[in-house]
Amino acid sequence: MNLPNFDTCIILHGCPPSADNIIPKEKRWMNWLEKKLKEKGFNAIAPAMPTPWKPRYEEWKEMFEKYPVTHNSLLVGHSCGASFLVRWLLETNNHVKKLILVAPAKIPETENDTRQDLYKFDLPEDGSTIADEIVIFTSNDFPHHLKSLELYKRSLKPHVVKLENKGHFLIFTMGTPEFPELFKETIR
Repeated sequence: MNLPNFDTCIILHGCPPSADNIIPKEKRWMNWLEKKLKEKGFNAIAPAMPTPWKPRYEEWKEMFEKYPVTHNSLLVGHSCGASFLVRWLLETNNHVKKLILVAPAKIPETENDTRQDLYKFDLPEDGSTIADEIVIFTSNDFPHHLKSLELYKRSLKPHVVKLENKGHFLIFTMGTPEFPELFKETIR
């Protein structure tokens, strides 16, 4: 099997509702995926983004831009991490080889949703130009995430992978930090 030749693979976590809800690294598929990609020889990183329970786009941008992103990069984002990646690619006019969004967020859960700062951007009619290939993983998620999915589908024109009974792709619904379907997609 010929592996893709990504320069870098950056995997962003999502945003818990509070500091008390942060899932330890050993229970997150983001860190499992980072390890699996490194085992295959990829330059992979799953950074811990600042104050994920109350994310600020500019703070995330400053942190994210410490990592090299080229046309030959793979970017993977979960939930609000996915919305950050889309916003960043659109606002900076960057383009990557492959973008994978897992349960992407865009619509706030409530009026007081502390993650809204990452969602404050417009999706263009055709946002598919941000990556050579765009894939979205979805499952039986929360209603506001399923509504967000529809917005991303219209703009990004992705390949959608629907998995059964994975919820919001967290250990609580997946039962494991392993995500073999995603790993397979990253090296396809």
